[in-house]
Amino acid sequence: MRVVEQVEGTVTVVTLTGDLEFATAEEARDRLSELVRAAIEEGRCDLLLDLAGVGFMDSMGLRVLIHVLRQIQEAGGRMALSAVQPRAARALDITGLNAALDVYSTTEEGLTALRRSA
Repeated sequence: MRVVEQVEGTVTVVTLTGDLEFATAEEARDRLSELVRAAIEEGRCDLLLDLAGVGFMDSMGLRVLIHVLRQIQEAGGRMALSAVQPRAARALDITGLNAALDVYSTTEEGLTALRRSA
C-alpha cells in the first residue's frame, strides 16, 4: 500500500495506491493516523482520500476508513473520498459507509467542495 500526502491549503489530500485489505490495513491505518495527527497539529482538519489507485477494499480496509474518519471528526474536521473504483465503491455501498462520507467522482471535485465549505 502506497500512501502519498499532498497539502492543498487547509485540506490534506492523501492518495492511496494498492489494495486496502487484510494484508495492508494495519500499515495503512498507522500511516494515515500519523499523517492525520500531523495535519491536525498544523491546523488542517479536512481530509480528502483519493482512492483512484485502490482496486479492492475488504472489511479491514473499511475499518481503516472508519478509524481515520473518527480521528478527523474528533478534531472537528471533515473527510471525503474521491475517485472510488467500482469494487471499493461496492464495499462502501454494502456497509452504508458511503452515507457517512461525501464521495466525489474526481479529486478536483472533492478538493473544490472541501475548500468551498471551509
